[in-house]
This record gives sequence, C-alpha cells and structure tokens, in this order.
Amino acid sequence: MASHVASLRGWHPALARAEIAALLPQAELLRLESRRLVQLNGEISIEQMQSAVECSSGCQALLWDAIVWKHEEDSTAFYQHLDTYLETYPRTGSVAVRSMKHEGKMTGVSSREYARTIGGILSSQGYPIDLESPEHRLGMVFDASAGIIACGWMIGSGDDSDGIVARRATDRPFFKPVSLDPRLARLAVNLASGPRDSGATLDLMTGTGGFVLEAALSHRETYGVDLEPFMIEGAQKNLDWAMPASEAKLLLGDATQLPDVIPSNAHQRIAGFVLDPPYGRNSQGSLDHAELIEAVLLSSRKIASQKAGLVLILPMHPFGEFPDEPLKKEAEFELLHGDWSEIEETFSRTGWRINNRWVEHVHASLGRLILHATIVPQD
Repeated sequence: MASHVASLRGWHPALARAEIAALLPQAELLRLESRRLVQLNGEISIEQMQSAVECSSGCQALLWDAIVWKHEEDSTAFYQHLDTYLETYPRTGSVAVRSMKHEGKMTGVSSREYARTIGGILSSQGYPIDLESPEHRLGMVFDASAGIIACGWMIGSGDDSDGIVARRATDRPFFKPVSLDPRLARLAVNLASGPRDSGATLDLMTGTGGFVLEAALSHRETYGVDLEPFMIEGAQKNLDWAMPASEAKLLLGDATQLPDVIPSNAHQRIAGFVLDPPYGRNSQGSLDHAELIEAVLLSSRKIASQKAGLVLILPMHPFGEFPDEPLKKEAEFELLHGDWSEIEETFSRTGWRINNRWVEHVHASLGRLILHATIVPQD
C-alpha cells in the first residue's frame, strides 16, 4: 500500500489537515512528528491527487509514495534508497529538483547539497534536467521542527501561497470590511464539499460572494443565495471580475426556504454547505441568531446529498493562537452572539453531527470559530 506525504502551508496546519482529509476521503491520514507533514495511506490515483492539490488552500504539494528520512541518519543510505525509488517509479521526460523548507533552516543540512547530489543521481539514470520548465519535479521537504526530510515525485506547485494575493477581498469591485480571507473561504468550501466530483456547493448567505468565488474558481458546481438584491448584484460583479465565464448561479431567496430557491435538479445533490452568518444584516425579520441557524440547518437537510458536509463560521471573543490543533471538546470559549451550548443543541436537533471545531485568530478583539458538521442519515 502506497504512503504519500502531504506538505501543508503554515498559516493553519490543523485546518489544512482536515481539508486534505476531506479532499481525499479514501486515504488514511497519519500525522508525522512535523506540524506540516502528514502521511496519506491508501490507493489514491495520480488524478485524484492532482484534483485535490489543485483546489486546496492548505496543501502546497503531495509527494508520491514518499521517502521519509530522519536527517541524522546516514545520508549515503538515503541516496541509495532514492536511487531505488527512482528505478521503482520511473518518469518519462525532463525533471528538476524542487526544495521546500519548513520551520526555518535544518541544522547541519544543506538543501543545495542534497539537490545537487540528487540531480546527479537523476542524470546518471538518464533523466534530462530542465530547471525552467520540467515535465516532472522531484520534491524535497526539509522540516526543521521535526528533523525530517521527505522526498518523492511531486504533485502541486510547492508554493507557500496559493495565489490569494491575486484575489484579495479588498481588490474586488464589491467589498465589505467583514469579507472573509480567500484562503479561509477556499478551505471552508473544500472541507464542507469534499472532492470536486462529489456534488454541488451552496453558499447559504452569499453576501459579497467570497465562498461562491472560491467554489467557482475550484471548478465546482456552485450556488449562492441571499435575501438582499444589492448583495446578489454585488456578488455577481465580483464573480464576473474573478471568473467572467463562470456558470455559478446567484439566486435571490431565503436560506430558510431552500427547496423553493434552489433548482429542483440540484436537490439531493448539494454536497457542501458553507455559512458565515451576516450578523447585523439579518433580513429574516424576527428570527434571532440561534433561530436563524436552526431554520437554515433544517432547510439545508431537505436538499442535501446523503453524505453532505457543512462549515459554519462564527465570530468569537479572542481565544489565542491555536493553528496546530482543533479545539478540545472541553474547551471553554465565548461567542460574540449567543451561547455555544445552544448552537451545539441546535445541530443535534436538526440532524447534523458536529465533527470538529477550530479557532482562527483575527486580531486582538476578534476570533473565528470554524465548525465542520456532516448530515446524520435518516432512518
């Protein structure tokens, strides 16, 4: 059984682990000593891995059936192992070595020297070297925090950024200060929806369209709903700006009445729901925040696929920096609106199972709770 390695970006490794697990559900995920490296065991095709890393927010690269080596071990044995690896998994075409560093510089290790030696091994096996536009890249991750070197044929760019600079919320033609960071919006879409071929994604309260943009740019079937005409108009401007040929559908309507809003041919095909409630812009009349969430959860069940997921993002009082682990079940925190126990009971009552929770630190007076839930099968 193959053991691949996912190399994660550093902004929130705990969320990135959850995201790659959602995108590759057929894999068994095992944590390595490193905070940014995880092992993926199982039969996963290259096409499935390419699809996952192309749309991922938190994964910079996947290494195919990777070698994982402790740097204090004999480097000669590592090179011998790599020589065998290259014979076992040959590639056709030009190659290059791509080095990535996690958590600073690894003491006593020269990534350049490793790359130079590995380049020699590749040349000795007849591979043409092309540093500018190689057809294949052999990825190497030097993780200083754990003293681990991971190496394997690389799928993905290996870049520290997923390109969010090109789609910052502040650059959109329609912008509100509360707009989510695109990297969190993209991750929420993936965490809720799973693989790109699993079904459609629905942004339950579209607002400026952050979730819709990220789902559409991920080449997912995408729907967005909002009660406010000016929000739908603004979100459409943003969608046209980011992806002029997008087939994403923005629909004027009530998220508590989804069967009447979403086209009937999409019913029971919504694989992922994403929700960042617009507190202060609640157009549902007399509903308070808890009642609104309950009504939306009940409505979502009526059009959800059998294995649908949902990500809910809630503002909370500052809770500190916790990028490496999900919240513990017994953790005590305070939401800006409402009580956590009430939210928890609402999910249980409406047929959704909470799987995990994470915290994102925003600034000194604000944090975000990110909640992932899946639908409970009906009897």
